[in-house]
Amino acid sequence: MSLSIYFAAPLFTQAELDFNERVCGLLEEEGHDVFLPQRDGLESDTLSEEKGAEDAMQEIFELDRKNVLDADLVTATLDGRVPSEGVCVEMAFAYDHDIPVIALKTDRRTFGFREEYNAMLYGLFEEKVDSPEELVTAVQQYDE
Repeated sequence: MSLSIYFAAPLFTQAELDFNERVCGLLEEEGHDVFLPQRDGLESDTLSEEKGAEDAMQEIFELDRKNVLDADLVTATLDGRVPSEGVCVEMAFAYDHDIPVIALKTDRRTFGFREEYNAMLYGLFEEKVDSPEELVTAVQQYDE
């Protein structure tokens, strides 16, 4: 069986885009159907030229929300000084609909002296992993 996965991740720098493509590729090699917003979603620049910024943002919101709710599983990349706001919202959508979330954090920076994440994020994911390879292994547990 293959899973339908929503790949929640920051997508603002070339490094983030490349990382997302690489990790997504690992999951797809395992036979999973992955929705990668930067590849499968809508681009705000193009949409806002056609529809205006507010309409474009609403359309992106609706598409991403639909794809989170259609997924069997969400992977959430929490790299960065603070996690991406969009990723946090996507995790909350999944949590609210009993869709499991696996957090991936390869970044050594932490939220606080002892805390790896903001306390509000801890309740949103079932498991956290430290590498793309660990993510692939963790996803396999849900594919049974």
